[in-house]
Amino acid sequence: MKTGRRFFLSGIAATVAGAQALLADVQRRQPSSQIPQIPDASGSTGGADAPLPPRADPKTQLKEEQKTLRRDVDRLVLLVKDLKDETDKTPETDVLSLSLVKKAEDIEKLARQIRDRIRAS
Repeated sequence: MKTGRRFFLSGIAATVAGAQALLADVQRRQPSSQIPQIPDASGSTGGADAPLPPRADPKTQLKEEQKTLRRDVDRLVLLVKDLKDETDKTPETDVLSLSLVKKAEDIEKLARQIRDRIRAS
């Protein structure tokens, strides 16, 4: 029985040692963060000196975001009114239709998009 335990423990020790050796090998092989750039024949540096595209005016970007936000909120209000009208038309004893569920999901999706857009700005 002692040989069984010895065999088991030596197997565990060998597995741990092998894992450590593999991890050390992987860490040595990881490329460095600085990759040397080799200049091409034209003498250009590849795009590092390329001019950045002109940035849009922040005020105009803000105005565009406001417009899309207001458009989405108006659409949300319309969807909610449609849902309200449809629920008023259905009798209380009936089961809600799939179209009501679909409209509620669309409202929820649009509300999340609006919330995320507001949080991002």
